[in-house]
Amino acid sequence: MAGVQPGDKIISINGETLIDYVDYVYFCAPEKLRFRVLRGGRKLTLRARNDDCGDLGLEFTQPLLGKKRVCGNRCIFCFVEQLPKGMRKSLYLKDEDWRYSLVFGNYVTLSDISKKEFRRVIRRKASPLYISVHTVDEALRRRMLGNPKGLAIRPMLRKIAARGMRFHAQAVICPGYNDGAKLEETFRFLKALYPAAMSLAVVPVGLTGHREGLTPLEPVTPEMARRTIKEVEKWQKECLNSIGTRFVFASDEYYLRAGLPLPAAEEYEDYCQIENGVGLVARLLSQADEALEGAQPGSIRHVSLATGVDALPIVRGLAERAGQKLGVRVSAYAVDNLTFGGGVTVAGLLGGRDFLRALEGRELGERLLIPAAALRDDNVFLDDMTLSELEEALGVPVFPAADAFDLVSCMAG
Repeated sequence: MAGVQPGDKIISINGETLIDYVDYVYFCAPEKLRFRVLRGGRKLTLRARNDDCGDLGLEFTQPLLGKKRVCGNRCIFCFVEQLPKGMRKSLYLKDEDWRYSLVFGNYVTLSDISKKEFRRVIRRKASPLYISVHTVDEALRRRMLGNPKGLAIRPMLRKIAARGMRFHAQAVICPGYNDGAKLEETFRFLKALYPAAMSLAVVPVGLTGHREGLTPLEPVTPEMARRTIKEVEKWQKECLNSIGTRFVFASDEYYLRAGLPLPAAEEYEDYCQIENGVGLVARLLSQADEALEGAQPGSIRHVSLATGVDALPIVRGLAERAGQKLGVRVSAYAVDNLTFGGGVTVAGLLGGRDFLRALEGRELGERLLIPAAALRDDNVFLDDMTLSELEEALGVPVFPAADAFDLVSCMAG
């Protein structure tokens, strides 16, 4: 592209000095581009056209966003602060980087961002961002973030909205802090910013068994979950009538904890908060019909599956339904999370040794299915056990399943 060669270092585009990949994307938007590059100690000017204003196809050898910016908060509910000792170092890193929010959908609080950097966010029209609001009561928010100098969130959200930018929000609910009337206050403020505020996810606090010396917090009980769901569903009806979207969503964990049926898939609209655990179950179930359509029995006659306590009834029901069509017997097992302990019951936080402890000596059939969310891309669990180590210890092939299609495919062989 434009004569750029391997080894070139891009200094500026159209006279604008580049800080990171966000700048590169932003400054490549115009049709006419002037690159200033460093090649072998010489500075050269290259010109190009970007008629479709799309990706120029350049690949970079250095980290595109540079060093991660770490979080200076000490949130009373921070999951990183609740990790057991002895896990890999990367798990203890708390990032607070709006660029990762923009590119990867990571949630940020914006509580420590400098004025200069926030002006850059506005100038680059970084949108959509994913913002951990938690509460719009500024004093309460600083208390929950453990940061008495944390920046006020209301003015920043208003400025983002005023500049035509958009964001998704989340509120991690700590009983006695930001629930009840405080949650409604947060909902009302964010709804008033629609469409800049695109959605609000309401998520229960996750508490591990490693909270020594931390702020005492109460878990969300089934009764609390039912009360929150009632409020959220009332607000959804209000929003549908006034702005044409449900806007606010309770995470799947609320419904599972409350023992209530989950909403139908269409009620999650475009699954805008699915990475926050909002609509995962509905999407899984909605995929089932398509996954089973045309599925044919294979050579497999007996499989086992293992997942977190919360997900087991749903996944087991889906697997048994598939088993009836495919002629496969299903053995299903709940796996307690001893890695984190406490009230952690979601499948994505299970360690390899949790699976091993739960399944040793069990009838596992010809293959074992586990949730793919429990593994990193390199097939390593959070406790650093590898998938191959688990297979060797259990003496059975282990297949990670990411969705209903994976589940049916693995069962069909």
